[in-house]
Amino acid sequence: MNRRRRRGQAGGRGFSSVWKHFFHCVEKCRNIFPLCGKKSRFFPQCGKSALALLLALFAAAGAAGERPDSPAGQGRGGLPIARLAMWCEFMPYAQVAAELPVLAKYDCDLILHVERESFSDPDFAPLLRAAERAGVGVDAWLLLPYEEHLYVGQASIAYTRDLARQAADYFEEENLKVRAFVFDCEPSPLLGRELFAAVRARSPRQLVQALRAQLDPEGFQRDTAEINRLIAELRARGYAVDGAANRAFLDAQARRNVALEDALNAPVSGVAWDALSFITYRYRASQLTYVAMLNRYAALAQRLYGDRAALDVGLIGDYHDIPANEQRAALFGGGAAFYGYLRGMRNSFELQEAVGVVLGCGVRRINLYALDGAATSVAGTANWLKAARRARPLPPVARWTPVRSLQFGALGALTEKTFRWCTGGSETSHGNIEFREPAGGAGQRQP
Repeated sequence: MNRRRRRGQAGGRGFSSVWKHFFHCVEKCRNIFPLCGKKSRFFPQCGKSALALLLALFAAAGAAGERPDSPAGQGRGGLPIARLAMWCEFMPYAQVAAELPVLAKYDCDLILHVERESFSDPDFAPLLRAAERAGVGVDAWLLLPYEEHLYVGQASIAYTRDLARQAADYFEEENLKVRAFVFDCEPSPLLGRELFAAVRARSPRQLVQALRAQLDPEGFQRDTAEINRLIAELRARGYAVDGAANRAFLDAQARRNVALEDALNAPVSGVAWDALSFITYRYRASQLTYVAMLNRYAALAQRLYGDRAALDVGLIGDYHDIPANEQRAALFGGGAAFYGYLRGMRNSFELQEAVGVVLGCGVRRINLYALDGAATSVAGTANWLKAARRARPLPPVARWTPVRSLQFGALGALTEKTFRWCTGGSETSHGNIEFREPAGGAGQRQP
């Protein structure tokens, strides 16, 4: 009897040990998540073999469960990236021109900062002509002065319209080839400073008051319609129009709540974008946490936007020495806390893994942030682009982080529910969410 009890206890301990090592390897093993941990030196060889067989069966089952015509299924073979592009926010145009050969070598388009000062910059038009000769596609990323809210949103529609028309006129007069306009739909730095101050003060009440004060359902619908009219105007002139937005919107959109977009003055879901990218940067997170983050938000983006979805991956390199960031830190009032977010990836293999996660979720448009950090990093632009091009879609088991995935899911649900309960912003106040799609043939320069 005692021997049977001991054998049962030993069996229980053995099962528990195998189960513990299974989840340890799922979240930590380098063979599954490169650069994200260690294998236990005490894990027996037979256990490794059994685990490898078990994971192979899981992967085979996952692949068998995906239709061949699904985005994830199609991404497993051939060239998985449909479009690779790189943001450029601060770099002078003459320096950008020096990076064109490497961008062309890795078939990477350029999402280029365009301000009012660009049209009088002697290096701007030559850069666009050089890009055309090199075969590098260029998107015009419109950026406004800080006092005009910098980004595209409800408070900056008139400014954005003027800048977009001025840019389109300039491109046509100078016979310059530009593929698309990019509208970066984020809270303006002026609103961002107010929200950031509430967070730093650890005052939920102050944060809720700031968000609730922005809610205006009728004004939100009117401003969304204005943005759609501007996009239709630009399409009629032969340009695609892409959007960019923060990943936090996906949590609300997945729960059919458009009110968060109103609270942050950034219409997104109701705009008929040719493509829409979601800003999903690593910032201070660990690589394993970043894998879980990308896994969640790439999957949500693909589910809600299909082939139009893109993900912004980064930061790559370092951004502490860019003078404009000092101005932004002062504007947001963040100081050292703001600078803490400017340290990007240092290892190109981490970028390769990150891109593989996004591709594995079926999102095949990848935007890297940014050329500013890549060109000045030790790795150089070429190694970052090489890493992105080497990435292949990771199967579900290779990007599975059960604990962290649950954390991101719970955080997303809690954030949306808290916003809904505290501000009153919901389907009741703003109506059902509507995902607008562009008309057929829109954006003739869209590849």
